[in-house]
Amino acid sequence: MTPNSPKATRRRATPLDIAPRPLSIPSLNYRRGSASSIRGDVEARVRCEFVEMRGFSPTVQQAARLFQINPDECGQLLTRLVKEGFLRQTPDGRFRLPS
Repeated sequence: MTPNSPKATRRRATPLDIAPRPLSIPSLNYRRGSASSIRGDVEARVRCEFVEMRGFSPTVQQAARLFQINPDECGQLLTRLVKEGFLRQTPDGRFRLPS
């Protein structure tokens, strides 16, 4: 600092000053969904993946890794989709859209 430079001084508050507040972004208010809504989200994602990737025929283990859910839950979900008629299971244990 040079001897002629002004010193840092604290500014006096005026009636128009606004007190600082924490930043709030409403779109970032994340609320954890219930188990049923999370299950519905996963099911919707699984359906979309099968529709978007024609010819996609994973095993339960492959689908569980892709959808990041445990293999037991994935097997139940895929079996439910087979019962609904959305998917079919091949003799070698793969799941695919009906042709």
